[in-house]
Amino acid sequence: MKRAFAAVFLVALAMGLLFPSIVIATTNDSNLIMPGGTPGGRWTSDPEPVTYNIWSTQDKWAVIIGISDYDGKSSDLWNPHNDALEMKAILESYGYNYALAIDNQASKANIEEALNWLITKEGPNSEVVFFYSGHGSRTQDGSWDTDIESDGYDECLVSWDLRAVTDSYVASIFAQFESTHIAAVYGSCHSGGMFDQPYERRSGVLYIAAAEADQYGWDYTALENTLFFYYCVDQTILNGPYDNLQDAFWEGRPYVIAEQPDSCPVMFDNLGVPFYVK
Repeated sequence: MKRAFAAVFLVALAMGLLFPSIVIATTNDSNLIMPGGTPGGRWTSDPEPVTYNIWSTQDKWAVIIGISDYDGKSSDLWNPHNDALEMKAILESYGYNYALAIDNQASKANIEEALNWLITKEGPNSEVVFFYSGHGSRTQDGSWDTDIESDGYDECLVSWDLRAVTDSYVASIFAQFESTHIAAVYGSCHSGGMFDQPYERRSGVLYIAAAEADQYGWDYTALENTLFFYYCVDQTILNGPYDNLQDAFWEGRPYVIAEQPDSCPVMFDNLGVPFYVK
């Protein structure tokens, strides 16, 4: 498998590797400030609608989100949109119907709309995927929601309009799924914190994250993907021999750690069988 060049430019998928994220609200609808940016909330341009593709007769449903171009200019990343487009290609070729939100399609309201759409489409025999690549953040417990976490921190995904899509909110959506064959793949900083509490996990779900709850994920220009996605999906599934997420994860994980020892992809397998995507 091809290694990344040691001198490649990189950036953390955080609300600031050098600048801490600042929380300015204390509800599940939290606004965020990105490094050098302005508060989230009212966007500077209107978001585009989510793309829905319902073409397959197979009972396979996905929500795919990738945000490189955030509202404003100071918070942009390079490759999460590439991650999402590659995941779309993988899942589409395997018969998935999907909702796709790239960049300004992925406002908080649109992410919630896509997840609610997924609830209406999936059923007890469905195969379901939730995929996210973009910024992630964490703050002291109680800032974004009311649950008490054992490590004292809340984690979230960050929508295009710089709002917190919290771990507890996503867990509440997953709790509504009838399916018991679900994969949740998070390519962001602190993404292991999206399922680090027992009540944030449920049976029948394979959880995969780019990093531990207290770690950063990384975006590499030379790879044309985020570091995690390149090794654990692009080189193992899309352009490699693996046909399921678990085997691809274990193959790619050592390469991610070799590049960034403080960024360790994590998996919690509550599914117990291979999750095939090829």
